[in-house]
Amino acid sequence: MNYEELISDISNINNTSLATVARAVNKILTIRNWFIGAYIFEYEQNGVDRAAYGTQLLQRLANDLKRRKIEGLSERNLKNFRQFALAYPALAKNENISTFLPVLGISGNALQIRQAVSAEFQNADQDIFPALFARELQKPSFSWQDSNYYLRLFSTLSWSHLLELTRIDDKTKQAFYESECIKSNWTIREFKRQMDSMLYERVGLSKDKEAVLALKSEEQIIQSPETLLRDPYILEFLRLEERASYSESDLEKALISHLQDFMRELGRDFCFVDRQFRVTVGGEHYFLDLLFYHRSLQCLIAIDLKLGKFKHDYAGQMNFYLNYLKENVAYPHENPPVGILLCAEKDAEAVHYATAGLDNQLFVSRYMVALPSEEMLKQWLIDEQDRLKQKFDIT
Repeated sequence: MNYEELISDISNINNTSLATVARAVNKILTIRNWFIGAYIFEYEQNGVDRAAYGTQLLQRLANDLKRRKIEGLSERNLKNFRQFALAYPALAKNENISTFLPVLGISGNALQIRQAVSAEFQNADQDIFPALFARELQKPSFSWQDSNYYLRLFSTLSWSHLLELTRIDDKTKQAFYESECIKSNWTIREFKRQMDSMLYERVGLSKDKEAVLALKSEEQIIQSPETLLRDPYILEFLRLEERASYSESDLEKALISHLQDFMRELGRDFCFVDRQFRVTVGGEHYFLDLLFYHRSLQCLIAIDLKLGKFKHDYAGQMNFYLNYLKENVAYPHENPPVGILLCAEKDAEAVHYATAGLDNQLFVSRYMVALPSEEMLKQWLIDEQDRLKQKFDIT
């Protein structure tokens, strides 16, 4: 070992240790926040003198805690902690409580709820937070969301991530974003961007409803070419909206310049292979705009960029590329290539007739070069829901 190696080893062990400590502190504070919120909610429901404080409870509580020299428990934080407990009532289950208490260094015997409990919760052995547990019974969590899952969630995600998750009412939607945050390692900024662009509505629900709903029984969406596709793709990071016009070459160059952002928008497990991938047939050269590989699907993903509205001959061109890739580029152990045509607009009927009967998996999706307005997103979602109702006969 030389001196540089010594410095390197010490630096590595120091940085690793600090990261471990930070994760441990984050987990402890997150669990603490939930317990504080759970206590507040239980008091609001069953506290013997709760009526005396009414709507001023959190403000008075924050002031009294501050007088006791307890920092970080402002009225705003207490409100967030309460919302956190309400968003995750499953943690009130006895098996979860028994898992989280040791993390805080608290024994089960030392934890008490000092309040009058209503008649339906007279059994002292039933629950520590009965009112919160009653909420869990009304809308149960999924079977795979056990104590180990929540420990991983709270160890991985920051408090800022979790606070955003508490604002999601739908359990399936919340579980979707939890899973994506963990597996895609999103920063809080990227997480907010994905929610603002309605990723949940763009993934799966508009493509493969059953695969997304399978999230209720498994910890992840079933991976298939249908569920990897998003519609539309939001490419606001290209900043092309500031220009009066641009070409397909401009769009391609912009995507390559912002490749990391584009791959985040494409989704997890995409690996960049090449741009302007040359396809030579009969002595003539053709060029596929972008070529990717998808790790979990184990197949090549061909992407062709088109300005304006989808035309039927685009499907024939992509089918040509996919046949070539399947016979000349893909390895024997890989699955058949998948094609994605990115167009500014598309007509569902034209897409249907252009792609029906093709042996290859070919999809057409829209792209938008700016985050649409909230009104546009809401209208788009209504249109998608109406289409789903007709497709799946949802009442």
